[in-house]
Amino acid sequence: MNTNKCPICTSSSSETLFVQSYSKILRNKIVSCDNCGFVFVRNANPQSYYNQYYKDLSKYEYTRDQKFHDTSVEIIAKHVRYTDKILDVGCSTGHLLYLLKKKGYKNLMGVDPAPECRIVARKQYNVIVKTETIDSFKSREKFDFIILATVLEHLSELKRSIEKITTLLAREGKFFISVPNASRFYEEVEEPFYEFSPEHINFFSPRFLEILLVDFTCIYLEANHIVIYSVWKKTGSLKNSVRKYIKLSNQKLNKIQKKVDKLPKKTIVWGAGALTKRLLYTSSLRKKIFILVDRNAKIIEKNFENIKVISPNELVSYPQPILISSFKFKDEIINEIKSKKLKNKIITF
Repeated sequence: MNTNKCPICTSSSSETLFVQSYSKILRNKIVSCDNCGFVFVRNANPQSYYNQYYKDLSKYEYTRDQKFHDTSVEIIAKHVRYTDKILDVGCSTGHLLYLLKKKGYKNLMGVDPAPECRIVARKQYNVIVKTETIDSFKSREKFDFIILATVLEHLSELKRSIEKITTLLAREGKFFISVPNASRFYEEVEEPFYEFSPEHINFFSPRFLEILLVDFTCIYLEANHIVIYSVWKKTGSLKNSVRKYIKLSNQKLNKIQKKVDKLPKKTIVWGAGALTKRLLYTSSLRKKIFILVDRNAKIIEKNFENIKVISPNELVSYPQPILISSFKFKDEIINEIKSKKLKNKIITF
């Protein structure tokens, strides 16, 4: 067995909560990460071990608990279209897909590492299930909706698995995820340590689902003392979102800079905010500016970047064109200029 880092934050420091023995050689060390608090099996095997386990020794094609499938299908049906391509990862015998099929969904596929699942799914439910693991499954087509019903608690390489599944998701695709709710196990204890089965190596609360799925937006979450049901929309990483914002902002700033280059040499600039400050150092505005206009009395008293600042009431003495250096208050400023019956030419970005 490996001594693993936290699958959420990769910290190596943890507190042992319990050691669950299943045999002389199989002992799961259940720990809490000292850094983020996630609970997981520290000495879990590599994913390849579990893939082989489900292939050779899986019990799920015969005994999988299906009592949560009705709830799952009810939730999924609210977030998926009948034309969507749906993939169920770790689908067992395809019972959940069968329930979706009964509701009228047709573009259905499942993957599961246990070979018997494919056979049972075909004979009993007439749904397509491929004998694949998350790592081995490949598809040229993208899926609009991917189901991970009680799967994440079994994965030893959570982030890598999520990354792989994300590559299978369409641009505006969604996930359905259900996991045992470890934050409320204590509310109903019938069989001692029932939730500490040999294959359960991650223990989730809603908070840790959100941390793991940082690149997704949660659009639905329901939790009871047994399970967490959730739906997530693909939004991309925060880093990539900010990079996209920077790219679009630079494009817009470039257009503004070109407009500044065409301004008359003596232009009144209304607005001493962040946009004006930025343009003074990234464009030719300093060469074109005559005076600044702002309502802020403190700015008027101190001037602004060594540029004279006047109040709107003083504009009557200045006939030069007025550049409104604001997007948020542009309409408000235009209305004020008109209300003062000023004849200045108005320029906007």
